Amino acid sequence: MKTDEIIRQIRSCESMCEAGRAATAYFLEVCRSDPSLIPPTGNSRLRDIHACHDDLERTYLVRMFAIIEMALREFWRRAAARRSHPAVNRLMDRIALRCNIAVDHRTRAQSVRGFRNTLVHGGTGKSVTLGDARSYLCGFLSNLPRDW
Repeated sequence: MKTDEIIRQIRSCESMCEAGRAATAYFLEVCRSDPSLIPPTGNSRLRDIHACHDDLERTYLVRMFAIIEMALREFWRRAAARRSHPAVNRLMDRIALRCNIAVDHRTRAQSVRGFRNTLVHGGTGKSVTLGDARSYLCGFLSNLPRDW
């Protein structure tokens, strides 16, 4: 695998979110002026379209973290030649130690994991913006070997 490709995928999540927000914002305005354009299937309502628009950043943050989790598990299997399947927080810490990743990079990446857990499992974790998540995760990944 190539670290640069994983970083590109993570950056792509942010770009897709921006495109989705622009599209849903436009669609919201169109539907407000002509409610007959709201899809008749299911129970879609204007507030559901608005909720979709408002939730895109959190949705893409979950997707972004899924990309790094998959990549780190693959790194663990291939580059570290490990067969174990540690919890993600331990996996990140072990890889950080193995690759001499600075504590601040590890801490920031772990903050994204914590917020992702809050989104997926509930709780009161500290919020992280999508832009910060991209920066933190790419910072962590940039310390891995380029090819593995």
